[in-house]
Amino acid sequence: MTAEPEIAAYKPCLVEVRGGKSYLWCACGRSRRQPFCDGSHKGTGLEPLRWTADKNGEVLLCACKHTKSRPFCDGTHNMLSETYAEANESDGADAVLVGYEAYRNGTQRALLDNGCYVIRATGENTRRLGTLAVVPLIDADSGAEHLSQYLVTAESGASPVIEFPGSDVVLFIESGAGTIRIGSREYKVARETGVCIKPGEAFQVVNDEQADMIVTVSACPLGSEMIVHETMPPDFDQSIPERTQGVDEEKQQAMGDRFFQVLIDHDSHGTPVTQFIGEIPRSRAAHHHHLYEETIMVLSGEGFMWTDKTRTPVRPGDTIFLPLKQAHSLECTSDSGMRLIGLFYPSMSPAINY
Repeated sequence: MTAEPEIAAYKPCLVEVRGGKSYLWCACGRSRRQPFCDGSHKGTGLEPLRWTADKNGEVLLCACKHTKSRPFCDGTHNMLSETYAEANESDGADAVLVGYEAYRNGTQRALLDNGCYVIRATGENTRRLGTLAVVPLIDADSGAEHLSQYLVTAESGASPVIEFPGSDVVLFIESGAGTIRIGSREYKVARETGVCIKPGEAFQVVNDEQADMIVTVSACPLGSEMIVHETMPPDFDQSIPERTQGVDEEKQQAMGDRFFQVLIDHDSHGTPVTQFIGEIPRSRAAHHHHLYEETIMVLSGEGFMWTDKTRTPVRPGDTIFLPLKQAHSLECTSDSGMRLIGLFYPSMSPAINY
């Protein structure tokens, strides 16, 4: 009878590999050379997996041995416990509390370690574009390599027709309701809906109500300037007909006592980014890293953003920028929990961390 694999660790192993070289990934969890085989599987029926790297680079190889994407981590390690890994009381005891300072375009910013920051829109000095008030949050000038993001307030009526040439664009409806036009297609949207616009397409935001509609607009890759068309171009990628995704409890995935739901990603919409909505209880996560560049907007709840040696308070409307591999921890201090919307590149599961 084949034995059950042992959990060697609850986090994957970050490994530098060479393209064309073969590796033996430990499947039994007993090896002392994790994540690679040392022969300890003999007699267990759990044979190691021979895997050949297709290119040079860093990969996250599973150490919990329960991944469905052998040998790679797929985030399953975060589903093996009833609680998410939390920080110790002594962690960050020497972290400096960082305040917010005036930044640009009517925003304030708290600059943390290694280019990580939290940005807060104040509603001043926004760019006007027809019915839209546009505030740049994240771009190359602020340290991003892949993502740009804007906070957009749409007044009642139809906005100008907008395009980010060459970029995938992902919208998130933070509040309000209306219609998103893409080419000749129209999509009804409401609060907490994700929307995907493919490269070469333009879009228009139509606010169907009197109250303002708040939308975050993200583009990947960054570098293309927002341009305005006099009329809607006909271009529409018919290979991806469905462009919206709202909150659906049946699609939520648990990570201990937390949950997330992917709204837009490579598998569902062919985008290079993942957009997800999540909720965390009153807690402080243990420090961890990701192999992606990420933005997080706080929708509700308050707390602190922690990095290596710094921390700063966060509240609804604040946007966090995390460079690739930055150690961090998001703490929720609200009894009712914290709700957030995240977006990152490259596309993968939000549960994958190390």
